[in-house]
Amino acid sequence: MKLGGNMDSERLELLRRKKLHRRSDAIIRKNTLWAAGTGLIPIPVLDSAAIVAVQLKMLAELSSIHEVPFTENSGKSVIASFVASLTSSVLGKSLLATGLFSNVAKALPVVGSALSILTMPGFNAAFTYALGKVFQQHYEAGGTMSNFDPKAAEPYFKEKFKEGFKFGNKAQAV
Repeated sequence: MKLGGNMDSERLELLRRKKLHRRSDAIIRKNTLWAAGTGLIPIPVLDSAAIVAVQLKMLAELSSIHEVPFTENSGKSVIASFVASLTSSVLGKSLLATGLFSNVAKALPVVGSALSILTMPGFNAAFTYALGKVFQQHYEAGGTMSNFDPKAAEPYFKEKFKEGFKFGNKAQAV
């Protein structure tokens, strides 16, 4: 039995969207694992550069498969504005405190590095996971880098940040 042309095109569009969603999920998972690894870098400036590089790579990959124009500068700008937006909220203060604690801890001989290694992989993984999920949702809704609204994305980010910690813990257990 042959379905009508309109039904076929709707089904094809649904299948295309599902495939795109699965590809986005794979990109986010892979980069979340890389982000967790950056938390093991014991040098404060180098670890920060590494996490930003992973996040930019993830945004570039998500932008590419969603056919959204991306430049490194636009990616840096979006990440910076998103972090600035988050730091004004209660969650942002705890996020900032965790990141600052870890970087300050790295300055302490031996004990500081150990404390940082215990906290940063999970934090980096959760933040990267949430960032990826926010952009996955934004792009799937037809958004672009230029119309991203950090304040509007904040509630979804908070939800996915918590989920990201669970994802990071499962990955570390493997």
